[in-house]
Amino acid sequence: MRASGNRAIMSNTEWRSPVGRLIGLFYLLMLVLGSILVLFPFIFSFTAGLKTSTEVFKTGIHLFPEKWNWGNYVEAWQRFQMIRMFFNSIAAAGGGVLGQIVVSSMAAYSLSRLKPIGKKIFLAIILITLGIPTMAYLVPRYVIMADLHLIDSFWGLWLPYACSPFMILILTNSFNAIPKEVFEAAQLDGASEVRMFFKIALPLSSSIIFVLGFLAFIVLWGDFLWPYLILRTPDLQTVSVRLYTLTRYVPRNLFLACSFIAMLPPTIAALFLARKIKGGLTL
Repeated sequence: MRASGNRAIMSNTEWRSPVGRLIGLFYLLMLVLGSILVLFPFIFSFTAGLKTSTEVFKTGIHLFPEKWNWGNYVEAWQRFQMIRMFFNSIAAAGGGVLGQIVVSSMAAYSLSRLKPIGKKIFLAIILITLGIPTMAYLVPRYVIMADLHLIDSFWGLWLPYACSPFMILILTNSFNAIPKEVFEAAQLDGASEVRMFFKIALPLSSSIIFVLGFLAFIVLWGDFLWPYLILRTPDLQTVSVRLYTLTRYVPRNLFLACSFIAMLPPTIAALFLARKIKGGLTL
């Protein structure tokens, strides 16, 4: 196992030594074990959807079914109207991500460039909100949405989702990292703050915004409690909420097949966008 000295924990000479090879073998075993632990839930969920309901409730770990019932996935897709659930989840998560990016980027640019009075106080308040448990403001937020008549509406999801203290803090640091000379040169050319926001700040922070948006999408896709409280009509419910409401009425094998299908969109997106996500996180 060879690795360049500036990118590894040991030099090439150390890697080629007997002790280095043992350490490399140990790392390889740890990586294999970690991969198994990560992949096992996906494989188990996939094979469970191919079993009969009787096999699902068998004691012990039975990874593979006695008979591969591929029809379970077809029945789950048609019976539970997965296309509608996917559309609802994409609408809920996509609208929330768009709201977060718009609100957070504007707030971060204001804190970074416009330097309002009490900037440090605002940043402290935003930082404090990260430590407040979600349950602490769940009831007040629900009451506000009810007063605005936004229950059973996607707007009841999008408005609370649009506020992301974490994204504001990260984008504030990102905008602070842009050299001031770039903005000063734009000002000499007569650019307004609005133009600098759209032409300089956003393009130079696009990688970070992409990663933050993707991470927010994953979180909002799997969000359960808030959509469960807001969305009452089954035709509007997201995947996570609809699956919960179906647990008492459908065979368990079909429920597991439906659950595996629900995991596919964010998983596939993460696989195809892994390189861009890694680049954004590194930046």
